[in-house]
Amino acid sequence: MGLSLALAASFIILLYVINELSYNTYFKNRKQIYRVVNYWDTFKRTSAQAPYVLGQTMREEFSHVQEVASAIHFGEIEIKLNQEFVAIKDAVSADSEIFKIFDFKLVGQQENILEERNSIVLSKKQSQKLFPDVNPIGKEITVRIKEKEAVFIVKGVFDDIPVNSTFKAECFVSSAWGIDYLNERREGENAETDWAGWDWETWLLLNEKPDIVSLDAQFRAVEKKAYGENDNCNYSIQNLSDVYLHSQHIDDWNRIRGNLKNIRIFSAIAILIIIVAAFNYIILSTAVSSGRAQEIGIRKTNGASSQSIRRQLLNESMILALLVFPIAMVLAWVGKPYAEELFQTKLLIIKSNIVFYILVYVFLTLLIGFVSGLYTSSFLAKLNVISILKNPVQTGKRKTRIRSALIVVQLVIFCIFVSSTLIIHSQYKFALDRDPGYNNKNMLFVNVGINPSRTETFINNIKAYPDVKMVGGSLFALPVQGGMPTYFQHLQDKSKKVSGQMLPVNKGFIKTMGLTLLEGEDFSWNPTNDNEVAFYINETAVKELGITNPIGFATDPFGQHVGGGRIIGVVKDFNVHSIHEEIPPLFLAIFDNYVEQVEIRYEAGTLGTLLPLLKKEWEKVAKDELFNYKTISEFNRELYTAEKDLNTIISFFALFTLFIAAIGLFGVTLFIMKSQTKEIGIKRVFGGSEKGIAFSFVRENFIMVVIATVLSVPVTLVIMNRWLGEFAFKTNIAWWVFAITFILATLVVLTTVLFHSYRASRVNPVEALRYE
Repeated sequence: MGLSLALAASFIILLYVINELSYNTYFKNRKQIYRVVNYWDTFKRTSAQAPYVLGQTMREEFSHVQEVASAIHFGEIEIKLNQEFVAIKDAVSADSEIFKIFDFKLVGQQENILEERNSIVLSKKQSQKLFPDVNPIGKEITVRIKEKEAVFIVKGVFDDIPVNSTFKAECFVSSAWGIDYLNERREGENAETDWAGWDWETWLLLNEKPDIVSLDAQFRAVEKKAYGENDNCNYSIQNLSDVYLHSQHIDDWNRIRGNLKNIRIFSAIAILIIIVAAFNYIILSTAVSSGRAQEIGIRKTNGASSQSIRRQLLNESMILALLVFPIAMVLAWVGKPYAEELFQTKLLIIKSNIVFYILVYVFLTLLIGFVSGLYTSSFLAKLNVISILKNPVQTGKRKTRIRSALIVVQLVIFCIFVSSTLIIHSQYKFALDRDPGYNNKNMLFVNVGINPSRTETFINNIKAYPDVKMVGGSLFALPVQGGMPTYFQHLQDKSKKVSGQMLPVNKGFIKTMGLTLLEGEDFSWNPTNDNEVAFYINETAVKELGITNPIGFATDPFGQHVGGGRIIGVVKDFNVHSIHEEIPPLFLAIFDNYVEQVEIRYEAGTLGTLLPLLKKEWEKVAKDELFNYKTISEFNRELYTAEKDLNTIISFFALFTLFIAAIGLFGVTLFIMKSQTKEIGIKRVFGGSEKGIAFSFVRENFIMVVIATVLSVPVTLVIMNRWLGEFAFKTNIAWWVFAITFILATLVVLTTVLFHSYRASRVNPVEALRYE
């Protein structure tokens, strides 16, 4: 039972791990495929966007580059089907070379497939939807891109890109459409030649052994030529194989990325579960080995060699594991939907990975059987024939210390799981309960989109309701996910630039969010011209900018000039982002036209009655759009979903590990009690009480719990201090975490042992002594 459960759990975890590690393996030449990334010195951020002209320059000047393609993600476009437009979610505007870099299986025109402006290449799934049972090559279709309609010709069909690919596309159109779209957004600029148009992903197919040093030197030369002395860019390349798991700090439009930390955590959990199950097998095998010792002694007497006995016992262990294999597969399949809910992700059976799944699962099963049987087979094969046949019972007692050590290891693993769960839960509660420096109760955010006149009408209308205390507006809701990075020149050291965050807000934001105003008055200043911006900055910005007196100068009562505007106030530091991040220098810019989130502070207990009224007012100004709202509590919970999920996962596997360990402890205790029935009978004859006899067995196991708890403390501290190091603001690891762990372990172990020891102590002495 323990082995099948452990294998089932490890199979599920391995399914997740294999899927995560298999991203982008679909592309055969993936080791030669790279994308251009750009590190911004000013913002201390890395982006996967580059200007279109960089790709053209690399095609002409970089000797190690075989192919170059620029691509921009359009998102959703529409294709006319049966007089109605059908949405295609993943549309990409790209150069024709994209099909040479990514080896998509392509049917249709092979060269310059996107050269013509109105060319389109469809995925197999989309072509079957649009042209069922018909060859689509050469067919005309009506396409709507960014509100523009045009007739396109289908030039080709490519195989559907598998789910384990970071590059997603359901259709491709010419890069000319991307250039035109960007030119319309930025009047007076040419997206094809503008070195400041960082909107494209630039994909490269390099030589098999590219000279990275030479490539880097070419990048530096291009940067100097394009940007001059004010160069803030640092172009480099990232291999396709690294895109999924090593892009956490890279901004891109794809957002399909994995978490290497989770892979390591889940792999460690699977290994620990397997260790517990393997130790269970060894513990039970050593417990019953006294029964097999006599068998081995007789076999050796009849000429069996130690090697043949070792081989037989090892084979038995591996056969048992193989017999468990199908049971574990069934349990894994049954448990898969629950695991998906636990992991908050789909555990897909990817066709291209099936052979790998089978090989890994069978290898793991045989490995467990081999390792589990290795100790028992080696020990029993070495036993002396005469000592076995004289006193077979003693051979079992020799292994008591080893058996106890294995039980201690199991308990250490359980204690680490429990302590880690309690610490993660404490950090999660700390994140939710911590005062962020603004109102985080009775706050509602309504997503209104950027439409200044509509937003103003909506705000004015809802202010009339008595349950609405205050209303403000901003581009992003607090806590901000993402943001607008910006920089300003240091006021004392002109050569230094300060990187920070910009948050456009309206005049009601500060009071509604309950920010503490340290200096200045609430919007007492009016700009002298439309180009001047009013800033409220936080304490960190004052310190980082080197400002000694941000407002209130005798000669300039309206505040310090900075970044094309003036500082009109200073607010107390508050958590702009999650507690993972330090508080950045913040510039609250007064821009009524950039309000996308309306903050509503309402009377406690009135949300249920207020929401229908707000929805009614929203429908007056935007009847065709969904009323999209969230409470600040929902924002916070979403922000710390990863911590909540990790807490749930480790809690579950802590119980799972305990259950497997308890099975082993239950079995070995039962065997020990049976083997010591005669000893218990003698103790009863000489006046031993039931409680005293039961206590003697409990004491040994209690000592093991104490040892396990002590050993688990330093390991837990190392692991969890490393995990907590990812937070800028974190809770302290309290002593009670380990106290609760000790109590739980004690309760489970002593309950398991006490059941058998108490039953054994009540055996009739006469029956006990007649046992043999």
